[in-house]
Amino acid sequence: MNSARLASNNTKPFNKGSYRRRRLVMIVLACFLSWAGVTLWNQIGKINDRSEKLTALEQKYKETQQTNGITKREIVRLNDPEYVEQKIRKELHYVKQGETLFYVPKEQKR
Repeated sequence: MNSARLASNNTKPFNKGSYRRRRLVMIVLACFLSWAGVTLWNQIGKINDRSEKLTALEQKYKETQQTNGITKREIVRLNDPEYVEQKIRKELHYVKQGETLFYVPKEQKR
C-alpha cells in the first residue's frame, strides 16, 4: 500500500502556470532565433560584398606594385647618361652637331 501511495505522490497534477511559462519561453526563443537568422542572412550578404571589394583591391594592389617596379627601374636607368641621351634623341628628336635627322612618315590607315 505504501508503494501505491508513493507512485500517486510522484505524479504532479497539470499546472496551467507552468504550461504558460513554457509557452512564453518557446515564443521568446522562436523570436530570438528568427532575429538571429535575419541578422546572419544580412551579415552573409555583407561578407560577400566585402570579399568582392577585397578581390578588386588586391588586383589593384598588384597592378600598383607592377607600376611601382617599372617606375623604380626607370629611375635607376635615368641615372645612366647613355640612357638619358638615347631618350632625349628619341623623344625630343635632338641630334648631335653634324648629324642629319631623317623623318620616316608613318603609313596612314585607310
